[in-house]
Amino acid sequence: MTHHFVFVVLLSALPLSGALHAQSVAELEARLRKASAKSEQMNLYFEISKKIVGSNAAKAADYAIKASDLAVQLGEKRTAAEATCLAADAYYRKRDNKNASAKALEAWNMARNYGLRDVALDAVGKLEEVATREGNTAEALKWSRETVSYLKGTGGRAVAGTDASRKLETRLAELEAENRRLREEIAGLTGQSQTLETNVRQETEAQIKEIQEKSQEEMVRRDEEISKIKQEKDQVDSLARVKDRLVASLTKEQIAAKLVQSQLAEAVQTEKAKVAESEVARQKSENMRNVLALLSGIVLLLALLFYFRFRAKRRTANALAEKNVIIEAEQQKIDALLLNILPPAIANELKARNKVAARQYPKATVMFIDFKGFTKVAENLSPEGLVELLDYCFTNFDRIISRYNIEKIKTVGDAYICASGLSDKNASPSDMVRAALEIQDFLLHTRAARMDKNLPFFEARVGIHTGPVVAGVVGEKKFAYDIWGDTVNTAARMEEACDTGRVNVSEDAYWLAKYEFEWEFRGKIAAKNKGLMDMYYVTAIKQY
Repeated sequence: MTHHFVFVVLLSALPLSGALHAQSVAELEARLRKASAKSEQMNLYFEISKKIVGSNAAKAADYAIKASDLAVQLGEKRTAAEATCLAADAYYRKRDNKNASAKALEAWNMARNYGLRDVALDAVGKLEEVATREGNTAEALKWSRETVSYLKGTGGRAVAGTDASRKLETRLAELEAENRRLREEIAGLTGQSQTLETNVRQETEAQIKEIQEKSQEEMVRRDEEISKIKQEKDQVDSLARVKDRLVASLTKEQIAAKLVQSQLAEAVQTEKAKVAESEVARQKSENMRNVLALLSGIVLLLALLFYFRFRAKRRTANALAEKNVIIEAEQQKIDALLLNILPPAIANELKARNKVAARQYPKATVMFIDFKGFTKVAENLSPEGLVELLDYCFTNFDRIISRYNIEKIKTVGDAYICASGLSDKNASPSDMVRAALEIQDFLLHTRAARMDKNLPFFEARVGIHTGPVVAGVVGEKKFAYDIWGDTVNTAARMEEACDTGRVNVSEDAYWLAKYEFEWEFRGKIAAKNKGLMDMYYVTAIKQY
């Protein structure tokens, strides 16, 4: 009967979809205002969002989110995933990179969980585009590799997927080749810098040597000129002495020749002036030579200082780079430890602001696990054996929930608490149910193995509920990430009302995961401080 109903709905939806495509936005919105059925509202929100995503991205994002929420309520997996991916595209067009990345990541997780390969590729492509726009090459490269890994993991099912895988692998190879080329260019530039440094030093030394040689030649030429002037001066002095002797022996008749003597004296004074000028010129030349020698020394000293300072800076830069590598490695260890305690978004906020604001999540799914007869089992084990068995069980619980992107909250004694739908983690309640079934299977196998060895074992009750919670970090020393709200209490009541070895689910969680599992309706069960509540046992994963 159920399959016949689904078939009729699908047949009726086909002409409706075609009609929606043919109508204008105004006509579709008029129909939306009159629509009362959730399925019709979902289709109208989705179609209007697709039509206006290029002209009104903000409204398109809002409509796409509403379509996705309705699709989750109706169990329409493809529509839910496609609408979430469309919301990511709308945010991307608004240049709201944060919300675009968040919605694309949500669509990516949802499409992979539902096996919607085409939607998963669209979502991861949008994640790569956001990273590229933000200039985060490492993030873009990570999503390219994630796409290739996903295609290989689901490969062989479509030719288009194989072609996309080869294209992405080619792109990765191109990026790696570009990185190698950049490293080679850096090495080449370093070699050129060293060559340039050597050339500058050689040219400076050559110029200084040339200046010294020219100064030496100028000094030799000046010395030759001064020697020549001195010879001329000696000749003039010799003539003057001869003249004096002639004047002394002159007779009265030769007194008239005194005029000639005056002229000779004037010539002597002229020659003496020339000698003085030559001496001044020589002194200037010598001073110039000294200045040039001093300048050459200063230039050489500056060149040496520049060279040694360059070498010191290089050594300092190398030492700083080594320290930065060590600091970065230690920072990565700290980040890894922090991410092991807190969700990524919470850890990043704590590092940036040194505190975390409390946040409310409207659709969180909480799971409580509690061991039956813990006190009795503890009495039959040593303290070391008890801690070892608890560690073995909780470690395997951690391994199971990590595969479904579920966040571990805390352990309280023998109780184990985890949640999904927090921050950027997976918000699908069906994944929490799958993890719960795997945990019960693990405990069943552990029980069989320990019974063979006549050892004590644990059996557990599991309770799951979906609803709003508030999450945050409390304390300054030994801080802890925790969640609060009635949803947490209700999940605990589901666990208390559960039989050993079973998974008990509330009505709210049941409606969000009902199409993927086989169920046993338990009816209305009394819960502490809650009254009568509808509860369901999960019996198996539905096989299609």
